[in-house]
Amino acid sequence: MSYIRSFIFNIIFWITAPLWVTFVLVPLSFLKSPAPLRRYLSIWFDAIFFLLDKISGIKIEERGIENIPKDKGFILCSKHMSNLDALIIYRRMPNLTALAKIELFRTFGFKQVLTKMGVIPIDRGKGKAKEKTPEIAQILIEQKIPLLLFVEGTRIAVGKRKPLKSGVYYIQENQDLPVICASTNTGMHWVKGSPFNKPGTVVMHYHPAIDQSLSKDDFMAKVKEYVVFHSEELMGVEGQD
Repeated sequence: MSYIRSFIFNIIFWITAPLWVTFVLVPLSFLKSPAPLRRYLSIWFDAIFFLLDKISGIKIEERGIENIPKDKGFILCSKHMSNLDALIIYRRMPNLTALAKIELFRTFGFKQVLTKMGVIPIDRGKGKAKEKTPEIAQILIEQKIPLLLFVEGTRIAVGKRKPLKSGVYYIQENQDLPVICASTNTGMHWVKGSPFNKPGTVVMHYHPAIDQSLSKDDFMAKVKEYVVFHSEELMGVEGQD
């Protein structure tokens, strides 16, 4: 029965998602203020969480919310395994920004929505992204907003590992930008590449800010501990490179 219920949810999600983007978010992106766009994005996400609960039997538990800075810019490094982790984080921090490859800004519709939401375009050519780190840090500090970073660079299947991107270290280097890491088990319930979701409790755990006086190697080791190792503990798996 759970397979049938999750299949129904996925049909609803993948039919409504492009329709919502095309007929709601894109038109709102042409308004002067980003507030309506963000508000209707939140409405859509709330509907998704409602359907996940009622149809797929997936509930959300957030831990360590007290570790999230208030009224200042910061960086959130998260494990990325499915569409769900980004939805949970956005619902908690609806003013967040993110980085996106510059190619996405060349597509009509995506360009308007991403630009209105303040998503920062990144040229992933060698050395290009690092050159932009002072500008990114300044945006976060001046606007007092969080930056979401998936430090593995892409979605990672349960039990797999990839080398972490070190951009987070350079963005926060010599800046008053706390770095918070989030571990999660979303990949156990909203499975990448599968039409079926597994019922249960999805956990998103926000850890205390990392000591910014650490060396690069020690800093990235701490990020890996929180984002990778702690996520594997939540899932009860041992990852492989």
